[in-house]
Amino acid sequence: MTKPRAYSYVRMSTDAQLKGDSLRRQTEASKLYAEQNGYELIDDFKLEDIGVSAFNGRNVSQGALGRFLDAVQQARVPHGSYLLVESLDRISREPPQVATGLFLQILAAGVNIVTLTDGRVYRTASSDPTDLIFSVVIMSRAYEESLTKSLRVGAAWENKRKNLTSKKLTEVAPAWLALSSDRSSFDLIERNADTVRRIFDEADAGKGSYQIARGFNLEGLPPFTRSNGWHESYITKILTTRAVLGEFQPCKYINGKRVPHGESIEGYFPPIISREQFERVQLARKARKNRGSGRKGKSHVNLFSGVAKCGYCGSSMYVVDKGPKPKGGVYLRCDSARRGNGCKASAWPLAHFETAFLYFVRELDLAALLSAEKRQQELRQTEGALASKQADLEKQKRVREDAFALLATSSASYDFVGQKIDDATVAIGKIECEIGALKDLLAGYRTASVRVDLDIKSIIEKLLSESDAQFENRVKVADWIRTNVNSLRVYADGTDGPADRIAEMRGEVETALDPEALAIVDRITREARRKGALTSDFDRRFVVSFDHGGFRSVRIDRDDPTKHVTSIHYAEGEWSIDDRRL
Repeated sequence: MTKPRAYSYVRMSTDAQLKGDSLRRQTEASKLYAEQNGYELIDDFKLEDIGVSAFNGRNVSQGALGRFLDAVQQARVPHGSYLLVESLDRISREPPQVATGLFLQILAAGVNIVTLTDGRVYRTASSDPTDLIFSVVIMSRAYEESLTKSLRVGAAWENKRKNLTSKKLTEVAPAWLALSSDRSSFDLIERNADTVRRIFDEADAGKGSYQIARGFNLEGLPPFTRSNGWHESYITKILTTRAVLGEFQPCKYINGKRVPHGESIEGYFPPIISREQFERVQLARKARKNRGSGRKGKSHVNLFSGVAKCGYCGSSMYVVDKGPKPKGGVYLRCDSARRGNGCKASAWPLAHFETAFLYFVRELDLAALLSAEKRQQELRQTEGALASKQADLEKQKRVREDAFALLATSSASYDFVGQKIDDATVAIGKIECEIGALKDLLAGYRTASVRVDLDIKSIIEKLLSESDAQFENRVKVADWIRTNVNSLRVYADGTDGPADRIAEMRGEVETALDPEALAIVDRITREARRKGALTSDFDRRFVVSFDHGGFRSVRIDRDDPTKHVTSIHYAEGEWSIDDRRL
């Protein structure tokens, strides 16, 4: 005769029970009961909900008990089988009406329920009303106990929040802090705090997480933990946590994941980074993400990675190395043209383009950017203040949007929500005025210095060298471009281009003639242009617009990148045009 099948269901809501005796106790009780009553305990159908709560029914909706019920409905569990549980509260801790429904659902599916603590059997065919009454009483008590525990835990947590000045919520702290012996404050671990400050300083100078992690590993700087060196993801985590500002975000676990719970607590940790620097770094990271960061090599940094676009087709511009001169060289080229994908724009020699951009884009104050002088520090502080105000503006806009959304709910108090909207609107207006003032201040910083062209040419010459000493400076310039440039359109063949036929003829000449012959062709072309024989605009040109407003359009002399044919500048409602042909 076939033995009745028995299925052991084990549920534990906390890791503490798993570390303790609960799992062994429930498992061994099921084995003993099956042996004593002649049941076949099915071991290959594992029914364990570890860390899954029955208070909200997740053991049914997402856990093993729900899968068991599905198996019963699909007749993979024979009628007359037994479900062995330590007690009914292992099945459900939901409200009595919900728990009773689940209890009856299992019995109606043809599965008997055994509670191991008292040996009681609830049978599918039983007509004894005391079984139902007994089950309702037990599960009602279980629900009340869980509800009371939940309220107590919540009240205890809120009480902890109210007493932060005398006792911290938890001993968990960032890697640069340690809880004091009296649990009333956190002490700095100076070595780690200095490392965090260095991470922000390097990010503020334009380095990404990958570069910072790689530099630390090459230097042999020990990580905070026993990790195998520094990782890009950990640097990113440090750069984005508001704990460096002293904020603590309480969390709770939902479906095994930590999610924010309640408002963040300011002043909980000792701050180690200024808000201006933090917001400045976030703004730069956002710009790199939106416009492309570009992993930087040791010997070269593409200043325009993710920013420069072809003026004709809109494709990204890439640095292309065609090998050593005289036939080779390094160029900035449209990706579609490089791949023969519909665009025939010519390549622009990289050194020529970089020189032209750095020389004519006066919004980029190279002397100030690459110096450590007081004026540069003031400039960075102002940029940080602007980034902070922009973050405040976005926050107030979200508050106002959320308040407007509340008006659509029938339970919302119009007076309360209306006051929230008014407060947010006033705050937005004030912050926008402050942002305007900071932008004006930045514009003043960028135009106050007297530009000495010889000095700028010297700086550019150094930047264009392949010296490792210029790596850090090129990183700073690239970061400034990504942060401040809204768009950069490159017209390698002028506004009348791409000059398909000229480009094709040029290609034929380049393959047929030696460098000396090419020089003769170039001289003849220049002479024809000087005499006005070439009237079409095939001169190289770039157009750059800025996040803070305004733009520049510069038509560049092909021979000298520090000379222009036409330069147009627009800012603050004023135009400036310098055309050397007039």
